[in-house]
Amino acid sequence: MIESEVLVSEVVGRGTVLAGRYRVLSPVVSDLEGASAWQATDQILDRPVRVRILEHGAVAPALDAARRAALVTDSRLVRVLDVGTHEGYGYVVSEQLVGPSLARLVAQEPLTADQARAVVGEAASALEVARRRGVHHLALRPSVLHVSPDGRVLVGGLALDAALLGDSGGDARSTSRADAVGLVRLLYAALTGLWPADPRTPQTPGGETLPPAPIVDGAPVAPADLVPGVPNDLDTLCVVTLGPNDDGPHSPGELVRELEPWGEIRSSVSEPATPGGAVTALFPPTGAAAPGGGVPVPHEHDARDTAPVTVQRNSVRSAFQQQDPPGANRPGTPPPATPARNRSVGAAAVESDTAAATTPLPPAPTPTPRPQAQPQPLPPPVPPSVQRRPVSQTTSAAPAASSVPPVAREPRPQRQPEPEPQPRDDDPFDFGDVIGADNGPPSKNRFNATALVLIVVVAVVILGVVLAFRALFSSFDPASGSADEGPEPSQSAAAPPVAEPSEGAPAEEPPAPVAAPPVIASATSIDPSDADGEHEEDVAKAFDGDPGTYWYTQTYKRDDFAGFKDAVGYVINLAEKTTVSTVTLRTNSAGGNVEVRATDAANPTAGTVLASGAFGPDTVLTLNPPTETQSLVLWITQLPTASDGAFRLEVTEIALS
Repeated sequence: MIESEVLVSEVVGRGTVLAGRYRVLSPVVSDLEGASAWQATDQILDRPVRVRILEHGAVAPALDAARRAALVTDSRLVRVLDVGTHEGYGYVVSEQLVGPSLARLVAQEPLTADQARAVVGEAASALEVARRRGVHHLALRPSVLHVSPDGRVLVGGLALDAALLGDSGGDARSTSRADAVGLVRLLYAALTGLWPADPRTPQTPGGETLPPAPIVDGAPVAPADLVPGVPNDLDTLCVVTLGPNDDGPHSPGELVRELEPWGEIRSSVSEPATPGGAVTALFPPTGAAAPGGGVPVPHEHDARDTAPVTVQRNSVRSAFQQQDPPGANRPGTPPPATPARNRSVGAAAVESDTAAATTPLPPAPTPTPRPQAQPQPLPPPVPPSVQRRPVSQTTSAAPAASSVPPVAREPRPQRQPEPEPQPRDDDPFDFGDVIGADNGPPSKNRFNATALVLIVVVAVVILGVVLAFRALFSSFDPASGSADEGPEPSQSAAAPPVAEPSEGAPAEEPPAPVAAPPVIASATSIDPSDADGEHEEDVAKAFDGDPGTYWYTQTYKRDDFAGFKDAVGYVINLAEKTTVSTVTLRTNSAGGNVEVRATDAANPTAGTVLASGAFGPDTVLTLNPPTETQSLVLWITQLPTASDGAFRLEVTEIALS
């Protein structure tokens, strides 16, 4: 029985129920002094969990670290479910760790280079998510990195293990660098099966212990000198990072960029059920026999399994190629509209209308009634081929506005019919009376307004031409703009008056050129505690013209940067020295405070504060006085509140004027 189990046997043991909910079942190995680990079950949700009992040491900081780790959500990080105390002992409830640890995986045979890259790359991605939330591990070792049977990486002990070891971390730069170096140590162990121990990290006891890596000149021997076939990039990464100089990646995100891309993680290993702790190798070595005998499994198959998965994508062109053939109606498409009938188009229609309008013809079959078309404001002239009424009749065309269909009538003696009112003849623009020789004699009651309309149109055109010439030549006559002359009545009635300069008035000066707004050439961020700045890779997104992208600071628990620093800066470098009057900030945050100075990144707090204020959707900072400069510093002394309630600044666009 391990020592940690004996220490809590009087308080916590098999059958103990914590918080009236978590029933302790059996102990598991714990490699941290002052803490024990147990398998337990959540009696409310009926699921297995893992319980860490904090017996002595920095219990209060460890519980606070566990609470901070619970705020980080990532499928590769062991999730903290509950934190509390039981009879003076602290406890932390988390998800159950499944799958063997990295130490047990490499105990018999190191991982292949592809699998080592994938396992450590996934762990680095998870810790980069935590780093952006201000949480660091600081106690990475082979026992906290597990690979589940379904090929998923799990990292446990985030922030909690370091607090139990008394490591309070430091500034943001040192903590990020510590996690990056710890991940490279895990990469070295995965490639060689040896552990390049850090003096600050305790050795893993019992079955989790790995042989130490050989040290030459204060640094571990290169992995390629110990295991053949290690790629040059991984070998160089380990040598440079674990060497005496402060080289290599300084954050888990930088390590991700060094390792990517990686393939799928293959794992078919389950925890051993037999005593003795024998573990099957995660990946069969070169020449290893297949289970049950057979042909040895070569490493060529690793490249196929670790290759990136090909995703089938639908092409936009192929989607358009599946359209229906031309002329086919798609579902839900209404049928085409019926063309409107035109009485003047088609010989059949003209003959039908003419037959219906002709009265003195011999008896004929009754034509089929049809809907009467609406009268057109300007009907086209009647073709000469259309049959018309005899000259003895007064009508020149068929009545167009009749709403009763024509009816066949009996023949009657020819006589002079009395004139009938015709709607079409009332139209002053009816040109049917003047075009064609067979219209018949004009009626005494009709008045032809065509001549009058033409006279009026010609008069208006002549008047417009005269006024246009007068307005054109009046600009050359100095006396035409005299104040004694008023606008002519005909001119004011026919066209708007033309503005003319008054006598003796100075010539109008051309408008002054509008100064172009200052152009932002580049930008950089300032973090007093980290030379890399804050999200330096996204600084250009604050002036790229796309409001959907933004530069943002790290997320903190308080608006004073949680005590890690006093302020954060954003430096704007202009394309040329320009006078700046206002700075407009469009943000996704509210509150906080920012100061504007005409200085550079070397002296961000030098000079006078030209403007200051809180953040909002559209923050306009007016410089007092407007300053000619080539660089501005936005010095953020207090963080605003983001949309999720945390303290973080998100700047979508910056505009200067």
